[in-house]
Amino acid sequence: MALLMFCLMAPGAFAQSEPAAEGDAPESAVETLKAADPGLSEATIRDLVARLDDAEVRRLLLERLDAVAERENVPQGESLGGILMQTQDRAEALRDGLARLIAAVPVLPTAMPAALDRLRDGRPAGILLWIAAGFALMMAVGWLAERLARRTLRELFRQIAEAHPDAAAARFGRLVLRLFLEFVLLGVFVAGALAVFFTLTQGNEVTRTAVMTYVAAVVVVRSYAIFSRFLLAPRLPGLRLAHMSDHDARYIHRQNVVMASIAGFGFLTCSLLHSLGMPDDAHQVLTFTVGLVLIATLIYSLARARHAIAGDLNWEPERAAPFRAMLAQYWPLVTILYSAVLYVIVVVIELTGGSVSYLASFGSLLAVIFLPHMDAILERAAQRLDRRSAQDETLFAQLRIVALRASRFLLCIAVALFLARIWGVDLFSLAEKSFGGRLAGAMVDIGLTGLVAYVLWELARITIDRRLAEDAAEAAAEGQGEPEPGEQGGQGASRVRTLLPLLRVAIQITIVVMAVMLVLSALGVNIGPLLAGAGVVGLAVGFGAQTLVRDIVSGVFFLVDDAFRLGEYIDVGVVKGTVEKISLRSLRLRHHRGALHTVPFGEIQHLTNYSRDWAIMKLEFRVPFDTDLEKVRKIFKRIGQDLMKHEEIGPDFLQPFKSQGVLATDDSAFVVRGKFMARPGRQFLIRRAVFQAVQEAFAREGIKFADRRVTVHVPGSEEMDAEERAAAEKAAASAVTGTEAAANKA
Repeated sequence: MALLMFCLMAPGAFAQSEPAAEGDAPESAVETLKAADPGLSEATIRDLVARLDDAEVRRLLLERLDAVAERENVPQGESLGGILMQTQDRAEALRDGLARLIAAVPVLPTAMPAALDRLRDGRPAGILLWIAAGFALMMAVGWLAERLARRTLRELFRQIAEAHPDAAAARFGRLVLRLFLEFVLLGVFVAGALAVFFTLTQGNEVTRTAVMTYVAAVVVVRSYAIFSRFLLAPRLPGLRLAHMSDHDARYIHRQNVVMASIAGFGFLTCSLLHSLGMPDDAHQVLTFTVGLVLIATLIYSLARARHAIAGDLNWEPERAAPFRAMLAQYWPLVTILYSAVLYVIVVVIELTGGSVSYLASFGSLLAVIFLPHMDAILERAAQRLDRRSAQDETLFAQLRIVALRASRFLLCIAVALFLARIWGVDLFSLAEKSFGGRLAGAMVDIGLTGLVAYVLWELARITIDRRLAEDAAEAAAEGQGEPEPGEQGGQGASRVRTLLPLLRVAIQITIVVMAVMLVLSALGVNIGPLLAGAGVVGLAVGFGAQTLVRDIVSGVFFLVDDAFRLGEYIDVGVVKGTVEKISLRSLRLRHHRGALHTVPFGEIQHLTNYSRDWAIMKLEFRVPFDTDLEKVRKIFKRIGQDLMKHEEIGPDFLQPFKSQGVLATDDSAFVVRGKFMARPGRQFLIRRAVFQAVQEAFAREGIKFADRRVTVHVPGSEEMDAEERAAAEKAAASAVTGTEAAANKA
């Protein structure tokens, strides 16, 4: 948008009158004094100068020159009245220009035959036919020479057309080679045509001007067509830089050639007629008419191809950023409005007595039309290279991606400097006048600073992202999955995945701070006091926020000691959970029941890590007293061997499941324990498999799990009848149930 506003405002801001020639300035003391004070006669001035010595004359001249400079540099139009006067003057000039334009329309039917009569230059009327025939011969000979040269290069063109390279660099290289060959053939065409011209011409200046004008028009149209083929490749989809279909590419290319023909032949014909004596007003009418036809054709073409243009700018709608999606949607409309407004501005400047060059007009138009598409081409190339070289971790591969993305920044700078150049904006002279001028003068320094910062930013981002992607791929290949929600533990991420995101943030903050400081320095701001003030503020913050400093320093040492990593299950005394996020001053722990705890590093006194290296799981089973314990041991051993061979959980074992014998006894059973060692975070999945395998094996071998029993001895129970015995059992059961409930509540 800044570039668009610059293009819109540049015509009005810099359409100024030409500076006075050097010869117009006073060259002598007498002329200088007379210019400084018109009321003095020449005799009085000479008498005054004759009575002064050299030093006094020099001092007087300097004073008078300063007075002249002050008079000429008095700001005009700074007051509201001055602005209103200037606006009124321009409105009157515009009305006069429109009146002259309307009055010149009836002159056109007579002005054009008069210009053709001057082209005859007193020669017979048939000379125009001879000039046309000679020009046709020139074109025919040039075309024949080009065909012969193209036949010589036919095999090379065929190889370029049939190749469908996958690499972006190879595709672009073939396109550049094809572009170079096309311009070589155009040079052969021009050489052949000019050879005929210099052979047939007899030195008539008017004829030479007319013929060279249309040769230039042919060169302009063909050059633009070559550049259009370079971007669109209407018949070579494998080499097409633009992201569009064959139908859209052919249509846009055809319209480009039509518009180039209107501009080239139309405006150069107007220039030729003006040089042949066509009146200024009639020439202006003709020029505005050609411009109107050109803008109308451009608007029609943009409206017809708006979907193709939007598709080229937003080639991946599902992955595009919101800004790019919005730009792609509205850019055709913006370009249409810009083209219409630019035409109106140029017409107004011309009608009010100003002058706008063809280069400024067409340069601004082409810059706004093609800049987003060139940027999209560079970004697509960078994305393709990034995807295809995802496994290439060499510095050269990363630098190529960064260079492609940095070239987008360079393209914007080059376009901005080009627009400033064609509109006559002297950035260096503006830099000496005001803060806004210094801003314009510092554009180069700011652009270079932004470019270097962007390259460093992208290089750091790509390097760290690729290293993280490689680490994630290695973890996936080793089967290190995430622990299931609600389970305590997890192997956690690698140290690389834990530290690199923090390092990336630190690097990016450093780059941004340094870039801002360099930009302020380029604008003339003294950054010394800023640095000193930042140091003082940092010192004050250090004293006033000791807790913050303690948290940050403690976190640094925890990370240096590799005490924990992302995804690991830790206990910091008060709370415990899985490490979900690490910041500069705290870490976030996700409890296995879902609660999220934020713990400052300075509050951690001791830390227990449950996810480092390995985890042991011990399982207890109750069996009746009459169970064969040796048989149970063999069953556990067989289960451990079978699970070690399991495709899914076998690789997670570090030691197989095995029996540890009888751990304890209670009133009704042996308590048998088994254990296994596994990778952290996988022990819970293995535990489920072990429970299932033990249940199936016990059922198969006829071993039952022991029920919990309570034996109550009641004195005299031998003499009780059945009803009394049942009542005693019921009372004993109620007492046991109440005791267990109280214990559970406690």
